[in-house]
Amino acid sequence: MSFTYKDLCSISSTIIVMSTCFIMGVFYSNLSYDFRILFNSGSPSAQDYDLVLNHYQALHSTSPYLLYGLAFITLLGIIGHLIRTYKPNPDLQYFEYGSLIMYVLGICVFITNIKTGIECSVTHIWGEVDEQQGLAVLGSSNIILLCIFSGVIFLQAGLWWSTLDYEKRMAEFMQKEREEQLKKMLSKDTKKKQSKKD
Repeated sequence: MSFTYKDLCSISSTIIVMSTCFIMGVFYSNLSYDFRILFNSGSPSAQDYDLVLNHYQALHSTSPYLLYGLAFITLLGIIGHLIRTYKPNPDLQYFEYGSLIMYVLGICVFITNIKTGIECSVTHIWGEVDEQQGLAVLGSSNIILLCIFSGVIFLQAGLWWSTLDYEKRMAEFMQKEREEQLKKMLSKDTKKKQSKKD
């Protein structure tokens, strides 16, 4: 049994979904803090901002080995996307490229907004905004990242469904073709038998 590019694409899709879900889980855990200052029914208190600030300061001191693990899983997702876009199906290529673009966009949001915001929580240098606004931007960036990676999952689901539907229609088409060929062969055999009798 030979290992085909189609089999590799199936494995790549699994890797993409798993890595995306893992990354979403990492950043979803921040929402329990971000919710305090972004979606609080009343005005967030100074204690709420302190809790959020302490949380991101603790994240800044995370062991680099955990960050290496996150980077490795993120890299797996990129590799999975590159494998799928190597020979994309012309009918489904927009799903392939769209998923890759959104995945890279999510990484850019992390590097430009979230990583910078976590560093600012330690240095307390927030640029043109104050600390409370900076923490709110950081929390909003987490939500944006989750929305972007949700889009990756949505596109992968659409790609899976479209591929399944395409294969189903191709199987039906090939079955009809075989039936037509069989009918033609039977018709020729019948004509030959009749000509022999005559």
